[in-house]
Amino acid sequence: MQLKINANKLKQLRESRCWSQQQLAEMSGLSLRTVQRIEAKSVASQESVKCLGAVFDIAITELLADVALTDNPAPDSPQPGKEAVTAPLPIENDHEKSRQTEQGKLEIRKLHIAFWIVLASHLFGFYGIFTAFGEQRIDESTFQLLKNAVSIALVISAIVYVFKHTRLKKKYGLGSSLL
Repeated sequence: MQLKINANKLKQLRESRCWSQQQLAEMSGLSLRTVQRIEAKSVASQESVKCLGAVFDIAITELLADVALTDNPAPDSPQPGKEAVTAPLPIENDHEKSRQTEQGKLEIRKLHIAFWIVLASHLFGFYGIFTAFGEQRIDESTFQLLKNAVSIALVISAIVYVFKHTRLKKKYGLGSSLL
């Protein structure tokens, strides 16, 4: 299937980076002739559009014109022998999806580190509270108050961690693993 491309947009993107058609061809993995044909005729295959979208780090829908051309006319087409005009098919930009997945994993790693720091500080707090009580530097009511306060803070921290972790997984479409 051939897709109708906005050749002006493609040329503008290429020139804004001061790339020649040859440089664009090398960076995208397409041949120079393919790049020249796409800019001249405003038509490209799905694979060529994916390559160009990845090189410019944009959604491929930004490169598409309003309609797509198919090689096979519809059977009930009113004018047999002519190409049928249909809406472009949505194509995911694999490069963009991969980049977002890596960004999501990085944010989750940061969240894990933050949680471990919070957990360590709570454990340090518990150690201080129990040590002070054992050495009788605080009375039992103060011990109970401090122990309960740190316990509640730890539970709230865990709830916030689980909420943020779940939200990040949904945002970036990551699996069910906590790591």
